[in-house]
Amino acid sequence: MNTFKPNEENNISNFVSINEVINYQPPKYIPNWDGSFNKIKSGKSSYFRPNKEFSKFKIEINSNNRFNLNKKSEGIYVILSEQFKFYYVGQTIANIKQRLHSHIQKLTSTNNNRYTTPLKWQKLAFNRYNALKEDSVKLDDLKIKFYHLSEYLMCSIDELEKNIYQKYKAIFPKYISLNDPKALEN
Repeated sequence: MNTFKPNEENNISNFVSINEVINYQPPKYIPNWDGSFNKIKSGKSSYFRPNKEFSKFKIEINSNNRFNLNKKSEGIYVILSEQFKFYYVGQTIANIKQRLHSHIQKLTSTNNNRYTTPLKWQKLAFNRYNALKEDSVKLDDLKIKFYHLSEYLMCSIDELEKNIYQKYKAIFPKYISLNDPKALEN
């Protein structure tokens, strides 16, 4: 089922810089990181965190952003980097700030003792760190697009996420998807 509007373009012109959507205070840049990650055990789970000194960053959703996003927005977001040729499709139900915080932590390889960094994200974070150096804690290479669930009433949020993932997989066949394909291709 095609859930997209007929006039929606199949390119990146509808994306905006993530800096237009969020107010971001970057973490401290940690020089000479070797790209390693520590495996932290917590109960029955393990978490992979950058082997760096602790640092924090802050984000807030800008009140007047192009997508009318707010803390309670429900829908699908796509994070894209043309420079590093990757994308990520995610869903949110009233927790977009937390979701973006998690992805920024991974992409900037910030050790804030939160979240885990999957292997694909680890490799990309180290590549980004090496290429951008001090600017790796900034978000200048990232763009975002948001699809409000209320505009796609014909499907569930899970169906919408799968459809949008398939769309970007077709549009960007040479880009790295940071998604777990098993979760979205069934």
